[in-house]
Amino acid sequence: MVKNEHVELIPIFDDNYVFVLIDNAGKKAVVVDPGDAGPVTEFLRARKLDLTAILVTHHHSDHIGGVAALKNTFGCPVYAPEKNQKQIPQADHWLKEGDVVKLSPWEFTILELPGHTLGHIAYWDQQHKWLFSGDVIFGLGCGRLFEGSHEQGYASLQRIKKLPPQTLIYCTHEYTERNLDFCRILTNQDNTPITGDSEALELYANELSNRRDLGLPSVPLKLSIEESTNPFLLAQDAEQFRYLRELRNRQ
Repeated sequence: MVKNEHVELIPIFDDNYVFVLIDNAGKKAVVVDPGDAGPVTEFLRARKLDLTAILVTHHHSDHIGGVAALKNTFGCPVYAPEKNQKQIPQADHWLKEGDVVKLSPWEFTILELPGHTLGHIAYWDQQHKWLFSGDVIFGLGCGRLFEGSHEQGYASLQRIKKLPPQTLIYCTHEYTERNLDFCRILTNQDNTPITGDSEALELYANELSNRRDLGLPSVPLKLSIEESTNPFLLAQDAEQFRYLRELRNRQ
């Protein structure tokens, strides 16, 4: 049985997801990070859903490539980071830390999480315990730091760690299998300062294998599990985070 409010994933490109928040009672939808308009338009029309808003986490093209076309087709408002006004001119509402976006039945608090980009934001729905995190965190990994510092990247992940453990993290790329390989490299390195719970990691690996064999996504992530297995969340300080990020960049 499908709940009145739920999230569905639309795969695009090689490994991106577009998230569609669906209110079945009102036949309404909100879309997060639409990098491609075509699959989203097809999905919405097939489900006879009214698109009421577009939420954007950051300015990279694989997250905003479909924004203009969807806005033109459905006439809906676009919400985007205040620090990306030049890069996302299609936006109608600019968001910063602590802002609240009410799109009934959802209410999002904005978290500024710089690192991957300087203006990156995430959308936190406290009632549903959903975090739409863009490219800040991935399954067993984190996003590359294209604009921000290691200190910023570390601090952003620490903020995610403080959310309730039952939080479901909707990250925008299917990178978990590759990151699992990285975790196993870490486990086999004698000099690495960061290793997760090996038993928890193997349980994670088994579940991941089962899901991917069935063609299912690894997303959403469970924060309670990432906290014990994701090396970037386990880093004790910015220097450990830097060590991990630089090592991962070479893999």
